[in-house]
Amino acid sequence: MARAPLRTKPCAYCGRPFSDRKRWSGRDQWDEVLYCSRGCRASAAKQRRRA
Repeated sequence: MARAPLRTKPCAYCGRPFSDRKRWSGRDQWDEVLYCSRGCRASAAKQRRRA
């Protein structure tokens, strides 16, 4: 039995592609996820505060 391919999208901060995770799919949160990691989320917030 083959797995279905995971969805991917680029990180809003660094641009690196990241894939869907089970916890996001089960709760229909994939559209709300913007960043690939906590570090990117924190860096984006820091950048927004400076501007």
